[in-house]
Amino acid sequence: MDASEYQKMYAFENDYWWYRGLHELVRFYIKTAPGGENRRIFDAGCGTGRTLEWVVDLGQVEGLDYSAQAIELCKKRGLEKVTVADLNTWKGEKGAYDALISLDVICTDGIVNETKVLEEFYRVLKPGGKLILNLPAFILLRRQHDLAVSGLRRYRKKATISQLRASGFEIDRAGYRLPFLFIIILIRKLFESQSAGPVESDLRPLPAWLNKLLLIKHRLDSFFFRHSLSLPFGSSLFIVCHKHQ
Repeated sequence: MDASEYQKMYAFENDYWWYRGLHELVRFYIKTAPGGENRRIFDAGCGTGRTLEWVVDLGQVEGLDYSAQAIELCKKRGLEKVTVADLNTWKGEKGAYDALISLDVICTDGIVNETKVLEEFYRVLKPGGKLILNLPAFILLRRQHDLAVSGLRRYRKKATISQLRASGFEIDRAGYRLPFLFIIILIRKLFESQSAGPVESDLRPLPAWLNKLLLIKHRLDSFFFRHSLSLPFGSSLFIVCHKHQ
């Protein structure tokens, strides 16, 4: 991912509606992971560290990212147990973690073999340990934003569940999120310029009122998701699963 995108993430993650709503949902499910206050939480592809900040009071947090720049920004947040590493070759401690988070990571062009990465996630979790995944959904929505954030793949629910089960996971909750954003992205894609030039992500400053309105909409969507009321489409696929006990 381009260096400028990490700087934008660091600047936006605290308050931007999309990040904040996602982090609130992740926090909700981290609380369901075993281990109580002593749970070990790992973020595989931790970016600039805001997700770990959201759950730092729920256990012992650790993380890795391929980008040295991202890890420097994590440390700027005060996070210490974060390292530069490549998920393609990373070998964690077997059965070490109660919860593992990976948000929009295995979809990137830096991941050579998703299955191997998922199998490693399974290996490093304790029995009963939770895996929390957020992934971009529907190849139909692939656009310039994906290129800017190194996104290579988009996912469908049925195939991804099968892939996780083949790696040994048992599914707790899986569904599409943000159906309204699916529609917005699809409309934007129709009018997206294909001209040559710098490719940038969708991250832009928003008026405070609009950011607040979108956050309320995101929270409502998360409420429905938690109660198994997801629609059969959305811009993201969110999955919570666990290692067989």
